[in-house]
Amino acid sequence: MKRRFSLIIVIAAVLLLTVLLPTNRTVAAKAKVLYTGETTASTLNVRKSNGTQYKVIGTLKKGSKVEVVKKEGSWLKINYKNGYGYVSSTYVKKISKLTSKAESEKIVNKMKTLTKNKQLILVTTTGKKETSALIQTFSKDKNGKWKRVKSVKGIVGKNGIQNQISEGSKSTPAGKYSITSAFGRKANPGTKLPYHRITSDDVWVDNVKSKYYNTLQSKKKTGEKTESMNIPQYDYGFVIDYNTKRVKGKGSAIFFHIAKGNYTLGCTAVSKDNVASILKWLDPNKKPVIIQAVESDLSKY
Repeated sequence: MKRRFSLIIVIAAVLLLTVLLPTNRTVAAKAKVLYTGETTASTLNVRKSNGTQYKVIGTLKKGSKVEVVKKEGSWLKINYKNGYGYVSSTYVKKISKLTSKAESEKIVNKMKTLTKNKQLILVTTTGKKETSALIQTFSKDKNGKWKRVKSVKGIVGKNGIQNQISEGSKSTPAGKYSITSAFGRKANPGTKLPYHRITSDDVWVDNVKSKYYNTLQSKKKTGEKTESMNIPQYDYGFVIDYNTKRVKGKGSAIFFHIAKGNYTLGCTAVSKDNVASILKWLDPNKKPVIIQAVESDLSKY
């Protein structure tokens, strides 16, 4: 009788521990999430470990959200069902936290470099080599709080947003820059900024040997032939005041203009309608600025 009672006690204890203690699979599902991503392949295999030689344990459709808990080479360890799975990092795009209006306003309101500004254009990517960007505009209200006005998709340089760029690097410069002048092949869409109507004679000098480097000039008057401004991407745009001291080779012709393709050669670009809309919104009396940065670097501002 005592042996049977002892056996019952042991069995009860084992069952209780099974209920109370988490299994390895449960622990895996509760691992710290580094970031949330979205799959880009039409069908993405989920494997048992980090290599194509490992068994496929499931598949994900394009646009599926995944929680990444670890990066192992070119593979991502993700929370999958009640455990882990591995997917190729090539087919997972990091989702920006700033798509949330509340989150983006929270971050901008923490910025300490905007005390004198009342308009902000924020250009962000989720990684340094990423060419797809999130473009947001913010206005400071009468209480000194930043409120989001617009949020659209855009593109940046072929080599992403970089802290240091040079002439021909095809990178968009990171940093905070003033916005003081606009341009376009079309008539002024209604901007309050000084507006230059582009003609076939206009060039922006990117010749590092020229005394006119990084300035708008007349082709006929100066003989300069670099970077014609008479192109569809410049139907509307504004100058991002980068390298205003015109340091030779540091980079030139950094604009905000109309998008064409999947990347630029160093500028920032959005759709034609959005460029026109932002130009109408910009007001030099509100000291507008543009901040271009990888999301993880926003705390610098």
